Amino acid sequence: MDAAKQVAPSETEPLLSWAEICEQHPNEWVCLLDIDRESDGSIRSARLVGHDPSIERALDQIEPPDPDTTVVHTAGRPLWTPRMEIVDESRDVVPSRR
Repeated sequence: MDAAKQVAPSETEPLLSWAEICEQHPNEWVCLLDIDRESDGSIRSARLVGHDPSIERALDQIEPPDPDTTVVHTAGRPLWTPRMEIVDESRDVVPSRR
């Protein structure tokens, strides 16, 4: 197919309200583009480009990968972030931020 005739998924998918996204995909990770936010920062509407209960499978649905994609859980589950624990043996090696 001619590259000029291909249309990006973000241009063909309709904007959905956050309530519609949560209703259609309860308890799932959703990948969003073109996010319109409320004044308090919450999501008003967005373009859905991927969804799945597994964050890895939801991200696999984004083709081609887009760095502007935001991943959110519809039940408000936060993304996992690593935690560092300092033990006595390494306390002197790692500088303090204070």
